[in-house]
Amino acid sequence: MRAASVAPPGQGRQAVSLEPASAYEAVTRQMVLDLGEELREIKGRLNGLLFLVAGSVLLDVVLRVLGRG
Repeated sequence: MRAASVAPPGQGRQAVSLEPASAYEAVTRQMVLDLGEELREIKGRLNGLLFLVAGSVLLDVVLRVLGRG
C-alpha cells in the first residue's frame, strides 16, 4: 500500500496519480474494465429479455380481453 503524502499548510495539494505502478496493477485494471463491459452487455440483454416477456404477457392479456385467445 502506498503512503499518502500530506501537503504542509499553505501549499497546494498534490494530484493523485492513477497510472499503474506495476504490470500487476495494469493487468488487474484491464480485467476490471473488461468485467464492467461484460456486465453492461449482460444488463442490456437482460433488459431486452424482460421487455420481451412483458410485451408477450401484455399481448396475451389484450387478446384474451378481445376474446381471440
